Amino acid sequence: MMQTRVRHPNASAFGAMVQRDLIAQWRDKGEFIFRVAMLPFVLIVIYGYVLPKIGLLPPTFPSQMFAGMIGMSILITGIHGTAIPFTMDFNNMHEIEDRLEAPVNADLVAFAKMAVGIIEAFIGGLLVLPISLIFMGSQAEFALSPERMLLLLPVLVLIALASATLGLLVGTIVKPMQIAAMFPGFLMPVVFTGAIFFSWKALSPTPIFQILVLVNPLVYANEALRYVMTPQFDSMPLAMSVTGLLASTVLMGYFGFRRFHRMATGSTK
Repeated sequence: MMQTRVRHPNASAFGAMVQRDLIAQWRDKGEFIFRVAMLPFVLIVIYGYVLPKIGLLPPTFPSQMFAGMIGMSILITGIHGTAIPFTMDFNNMHEIEDRLEAPVNADLVAFAKMAVGIIEAFIGGLLVLPISLIFMGSQAEFALSPERMLLLLPVLVLIALASATLGLLVGTIVKPMQIAAMFPGFLMPVVFTGAIFFSWKALSPTPIFQILVLVNPLVYANEALRYVMTPQFDSMPLAMSVTGLLASTVLMGYFGFRRFHRMATGSTK
């Protein structure tokens, strides 16, 4: 006699929430592609193509920033993909209140939003890869042996997870009227202190700044990718960058879920 497998209600609810959010994002796919690709496109064209071509940056610079562009795109896309829906749902649309009233664990609602952010983070990395190869491919030197490919996948997963937890934290802090200030006030400092254009060890002449940037999870993301993809550059030890990513994820997730529970309790009263 054949047995039919019954999905757990939480799994069904989780899948339905993720599917609905992805469908909503697909409707605005043009805006998504523009938002994800524009900043990396400008940085790649100027810093990865034009400035090395006219001699203002060394020929090795595209190789130096290649891993950083991938890491930046994944992290920033995941933050945006998680934070903006959270802040809009809680403060403007109030759609999240319906989900919180469903007979499922409240954490499942947060995990569903984070899952969408993680998916978007990977899409962001995939969108930037061809742009990087088109403008920097002839100048960038990177090594991806089978052994390094095995290291690359877990590193990418860690970066995407860190982006979603940071997005959860930011989304429970930022109000809709503050979204316009989020890019210059939060994302730009994260980008330009995130070891995109330089390795962390290259900051040794400025030891105070070298220590300060360690609060930025993008540093660990880019240093891990640089270690795997461009080993010719002296980067942070992989154990240190992975530990930094894990610590950032746990810390941001802890405070993010605390704030989420506080907001969820208030919205369902």
